[in-house]
Amino acid sequence: MKNQSSVLVSVIIPVFNAEQYLRPCLESVMSQSLREIEIICVNDGSNDKSLSILQEYAEKDRRFIIIDKKNEGQAIARNIALSHVSGEYVVFVDSDDHVDLDLCRKVYHFAKKHNCDMVIYDFTSFINIDELSKTKKDPSSLSVFNPSDRKALLKQMGVVWIKCVRTDFIRLNMIRFPEGRIYEDVFVHWQLIILARNPGIMPEKLYHYRIQPSATTLRNDWKITDRIFIFDMIRDFLISRSLYDEYQEVFLQLQMNAFCGIYDNIDFSCKKRVMELIRNRLLDEHWSYLDISQIFTWRARDFYRAIQGSYSAKARRAIWSFTRECYRFMKKIKRLSLY
Repeated sequence: MKNQSSVLVSVIIPVFNAEQYLRPCLESVMSQSLREIEIICVNDGSNDKSLSILQEYAEKDRRFIIIDKKNEGQAIARNIALSHVSGEYVVFVDSDDHVDLDLCRKVYHFAKKHNCDMVIYDFTSFINIDELSKTKKDPSSLSVFNPSDRKALLKQMGVVWIKCVRTDFIRLNMIRFPEGRIYEDVFVHWQLIILARNPGIMPEKLYHYRIQPSATTLRNDWKITDRIFIFDMIRDFLISRSLYDEYQEVFLQLQMNAFCGIYDNIDFSCKKRVMELIRNRLLDEHWSYLDISQIFTWRARDFYRAIQGSYSAKARRAIWSFTRECYRFMKKIKRLSLY
């Protein structure tokens, strides 16, 4: 039986039909230079060989904890894993990615040294594993950030797999992933950035993110409207903590950019319905912010001017949309010609 008091870092890995990339992921976690870890893998109803691979690794290494459950989504899988955590800190890893062998050791000692509730570190992205040796050498963009500038941190990538979080902090603030939604990371990202005492930044590329065509960021079905409801939750969270006035500007910027991105990328058959969702959320504060803010791209600004009835904005957006579709069509033809 594992001595729970010896666990310094708990690594949470939700798994769903990940057999193609699961072994490299598990190897990178199992081989961590910090040995005092536990590896909590939640099989979320996989119908491939993922569960048997997890069981294979659990037989080799007693630090693995395997939880098998029906498919309910990544948020529930992560929440279940959080209820089993016994380490001082928690690190999140996706099952198709892998991590630097010193990740747990470096972030744990940094967090302890600086008494951080949360440490943010950098990542590399790759399609082929051979790319990593080159991209890891590129300087980290995190080196320019001040960890006390929470508004700037909120604008960074809203994911949990580049964050190491103190377990007691998670439990004290009852942080959980919103169940039944994708983009669940975004809500937790806001909670962590705003509530963490003494957040820390490590400008080292310790996480390796695999780019896949099936990624959530590339979807165009109705499910991407979950992001609209995630921002509803963020707004309610800020109001409940009496923090909305303080973070109103960054919230409006990110929410309004999200609205534009969702509408522009969702399938044409869904555009009328999604526009209704967006219109129902546009208040006087949104239009006032649009008038005074200089941060919006012309495309985002025209999106809202078109909603207000501007014919010139509608014309520019129609031209842009037609040009984009032509470009995508030509890229598709080029890809097909390679086969």
